[in-house]
Amino acid sequence: MFKNFHKIKYNKGVTLVELLVVIFIFVIISGITIFDYGKFRSSLSIQNLADDIALSVRKAQGYAIGVHSTDSVFDVGYGVHFTVNPLPVGTYSGTNKAFILFADMDVVQNKMYDYNTVCGAPTTGSECLEVLNIASTDKILGIKYYVGGYLVDKTLPATGTLDIVFKRPNPEPVFCYKSAVTNTSCDAMEGISYIQIILATSEIPVTTKTVTISNNGQISVSN
Repeated sequence: MFKNFHKIKYNKGVTLVELLVVIFIFVIISGITIFDYGKFRSSLSIQNLADDIALSVRKAQGYAIGVHSTDSVFDVGYGVHFTVNPLPVGTYSGTNKAFILFADMDVVQNKMYDYNTVCGAPTTGSECLEVLNIASTDKILGIKYYVGGYLVDKTLPATGTLDIVFKRPNPEPVFCYKSAVTNTSCDAMEGISYIQIILATSEIPVTTKTVTISNNGQISVSN
């Protein structure tokens, strides 16, 4: 009688070198994924901010054309107030981390934002309707305005402001540039063809977005 002998097969184990290679590849893939996610999150955040600003300007335009009522007053203009100043000059003056939706309540409607210590119930001299804070780490980096297609002032000074105001029945905005928020009149109003609001992330490398508002009422967002 013959006996069948079966060879015992031994599975080779994982060597230290193979384990280190696998760990190395895993670390590289994880690093790329984390880096790309951070970049994606930063890009998404600033895109959302740019869209919020564009929608806020469109909201002011809609309020004006739609004859939105403020304190039972229908014949008022509506606008959005911007500044690159990192520090508030006064209550509800806005900063590079907050912009203001306002109602132009002056009898003569000077087409500029007048602020005080109250917001939510616009009156003459205290026109704040809503403060729109930038909750992310993004900020308003700069504001440019152009006359006839030519750049006049590349970046507003830290104390500078820009108001975009709509008044029915026109869908076109009026731009009021001031070199200081405390100025009682606009430094430039007539002849501005379009303005650009530049937004930036705080992460390195810096990502920017530009919101462009033309004097014909067109609003666009670009890189």
